[in-house]
Amino acid sequence: MTPFPDFPMLLDIHTHRLPDRPETALLSCFPDTDPLPSGVVWRSAGLHPWHLSAGTLSSQLEWLERQLADPRVLAVGETGLDKRCATPLSLQEEAFTAVVRLAERHHKPLVIHAVKATAEITALRKRLRPQCPWILHGFRGKKELAAEWLRQGCYLSFGLHYATDALQAVPLDRLLIETDDSPADIHTLYERAALLRGMPVEAFTARIAQTADFLFFNR
Repeated sequence: MTPFPDFPMLLDIHTHRLPDRPETALLSCFPDTDPLPSGVVWRSAGLHPWHLSAGTLSSQLEWLERQLADPRVLAVGETGLDKRCATPLSLQEEAFTAVVRLAERHHKPLVIHAVKATAEITALRKRLRPQCPWILHGFRGKKELAAEWLRQGCYLSFGLHYATDALQAVPLDRLLIETDDSPADIHTLYERAALLRGMPVEAFTARIAQTADFLFFNR
């Protein structure tokens, strides 16, 4: 395997499992992620549309607000809209709106779960006019959809599965890499993406890590 730098870099911006070097990953947590895995360094906190209910939304938002007071929580999410899940879309939109406002209040980037809901999320973005970055995680859309999100100022994060032409079309300063819930090794994902971009893996890794550093540490 091609060697990667020894100094800490946030390489995996969205994962549900910790790697051997926890400081290189942003662990995605929800209200039922308790206790946290031993060794976790950085994490995001969000309300997933799959696990919302009208009766618990208030307490879930209170949990999220408490999490965002912790400086180790670098992002809000994942959160978003999913038209394939059983949660009523109206409840998803209510929760998403509230979470966006929390992200703005705490000045943290938002990691978005979007399934068949581009139009709805775009409409909410226009209405809410957020200033903090939005990151579409696990992006699998075609390059035309990628271009639409890029025009709105969003970042795109690619995992194990994606459209090759979309990954090749995204500017490096808007591109991120993640493992999500896959068993993939983050280094392997960087190597594959670097090959598709026609770049040495070391240069590609350093450039994407620079974008992650800007989003999560240095805005």
